[in-house]
This record gives sequence, C-alpha cells and structure tokens, in this order.
Amino acid sequence: MRTGAVVSVAALGFALSGIAGLALAGTGVVLPSGLEAGLLEGFVEVQPDGARWARFRYVMPALAEGGDFDRVQDDFIVLCETQALPMLSDAGEDVSQIIVSLMDKPLEFGQSDSGSVQYFEIFAIREGRCIWEEF
Repeated sequence: MRTGAVVSVAALGFALSGIAGLALAGTGVVLPSGLEAGLLEGFVEVQPDGARWARFRYVMPALAEGGDFDRVQDDFIVLCETQALPMLSDAGEDVSQIIVSLMDKPLEFGQSDSGSVQYFEIFAIREGRCIWEEF
C-alpha cells in the first residue's frame, strides 16, 4: 500500500519521446542483459519526512523463464540513468532517490504474488547520477 502523497507519471507530464516513449508505448527497451523491459508505471511518493522518492516499475516477461538477478543486475543502473533521470528532469521533478523494479508480469504496487519474480534496486541521486544504495 502506498503511503504519503503520490504523483503519477501522467500527472507529472513525463515526456513520451525517445526511450521513455518506447517503454511507455509497451514496445520496451533492450537492456545489457539482452532482455527487454517495458515501463508499467512511474510515480513520485512524498514521504512523511518530506523526502521525494520516484518509483519506476518495469515488466520483463523473460524473468518468468529463469531470468535470475545476476543476469539483470546491470539493467537497473541503465534504467535509472537512461529512463528515470531524463523523465524526472523533463518533468522538473527533484527526488532524493529512485527505486527501479523489475517483475515478470504486471502487479499492482504493493501486491505480492508467490508465483511472480520481482527484483528492485534503490539509487540515491548525486550530481545527476544514479548511485546504488545498499538496503
């Protein structure tokens, strides 16, 4: 369940051009793993302390066919830096962190499914770059 205020991708006016447009249109983007991912949703959450977090949730159907974390780990930084950061910048959004999620099938945010594969990584934003954060 979401906490705090949430602003959706549509409300932010994220650009529908370039790589972002391809992902939003459902055609996906091919990543370093060789797998394709399409953007399911992106939104900004305002935390109780006022911090702003962006979440970008991608569907990667190949995860259901044995796509393990080691294979896709380099995909997270690429999605953060080539998709999330530009979309946030175009929308004039300033966030302290970006959470990138990969899942094998669309799931509602906060929903778990024991038959689904889901991975996520958290990045701090420093000097316009995504910096991996251990959690």
